[in-house]
Amino acid sequence: MKLNKKNNFQHSSHGSEKDRYLVTYADLITLLLGLFVILYASSQVDQEKFKEISSALTKYFKSQPANPIEGGDGVLESGHRAIPEPMISPREAKGIKEVENQAATVLKDYIAKGEISLRTSSEGLVVVLPEKLMFRSGKAEIQPDGITVIDSLAKILSTLNNTIFIDGHTDNTPIRTFQYESNWHLSVARALNVGYRLISLGVSGDNIVIRGFADKRPVDDNSTEEGRARNRRVEITISRVDINSPAKVSQSD
Repeated sequence: MKLNKKNNFQHSSHGSEKDRYLVTYADLITLLLGLFVILYASSQVDQEKFKEISSALTKYFKSQPANPIEGGDGVLESGHRAIPEPMISPREAKGIKEVENQAATVLKDYIAKGEISLRTSSEGLVVVLPEKLMFRSGKAEIQPDGITVIDSLAKILSTLNNTIFIDGHTDNTPIRTFQYESNWHLSVARALNVGYRLISLGVSGDNIVIRGFADKRPVDDNSTEEGRARNRRVEITISRVDINSPAKVSQSD
């Protein structure tokens, strides 16, 4: 009797293990069946939508016949309009009067206070930026008020194809520091910092010319403090288009 009970227990144990195997196998088959159903469903293309998209693309690229699905060879005709042209606004060569009106609008507060002046010359429009607005005495780093002015001008100048001269000027007081050995060095450094600031804000470097004149082009008498203050300046001259400019895309007065 003990032997029979043992055999029955072993038979029941083997049957239970077999049942567990079948359950696992059935679960696996069910999952695989679900996977195949999903793959099959996702592989079915909506033919109507596919034809609509194909027809629209074919018409856009001007292929013949109109729809390659409906018997065409699907070869696109070549042409200069096969690829849409980039939407980039080219720089323009604007008239001096137009630039002057824009600059007067942007800088009206500074002009009203006498801190900035505009004038026209044979070269073009000249924006005069005094030292007291732009720099500390004997320094070339642009001060916060000067940065605000330069940033405002950059919005105009970045759209132009006109040649832009940036000229540094000093008075005749000699200077010799660790950074600047002479007024020549200082005038060039000030003009360079203004020019580089404009370039960093999107003004074409191909159109910018940096010049330093030290005290050689005064606009007032250096014998007075007021005269020396007027001579210490940076001038930005927007000239007519330089036909040799690499950035030239169009030409007008």
